[in-house]
Amino acid sequence: MHYANTYLERPVVGELENVAQEGTHKVLKCMLNTGSDIYQGACKKRGSTLKEEYKNASGTCYMDPRDMVKLGVKNWDTVLVKTDYGEVVLNAAKSRDAPHEGTIFVCKGPWANTIVSHETYCCSDPTYKGIHATVEKTDRKVLLMADLMRWVYKKYVDEEDDDVVENMESLGERPVYNGRKWEELIDHDI
Repeated sequence: MHYANTYLERPVVGELENVAQEGTHKVLKCMLNTGSDIYQGACKKRGSTLKEEYKNASGTCYMDPRDMVKLGVKNWDTVLVKTDYGEVVLNAAKSRDAPHEGTIFVCKGPWANTIVSHETYCCSDPTYKGIHATVEKTDRKVLLMADLMRWVYKKYVDEEDDDVVENMESLGERPVYNGRKWEELIDHDI
């Protein structure tokens, strides 16, 4: 495996063996750890945090292959990760650091921020490691960062739109200004 090329659609992960359609568990209890990743860092340096490649680098739950078999998930299936602090839909991928059965890894960033505690205990950083979590297979999709901000933090929506946010058209990979896409600003304001 060659890690030097970080400009990829998705991070490099190994192939899975023996994954059945149905796993033996509907919900997997595990420990969540977060941290930095080379693919995520490369995306940030390129300024592509609004793009699909950043979603694939940072919006991924890296799992031990035995845990993936238990849930019946393959690389790039989607999973719902829940903690006491929130929930988020992520891609599932075989961890490059396995074995670590019972532990999942999510890159620090917008997706992880929805499931870690906001409490900093006077040290300016939340607790990024050792968080009790559950993982389950889902058919929901992983949101792009702008869509995640709209869903979790209610950015770019009116109060009356609150109950339909998940079903709204994607804001896409372009910057959003006051809830309007760049193309709309060009057509009307400039």
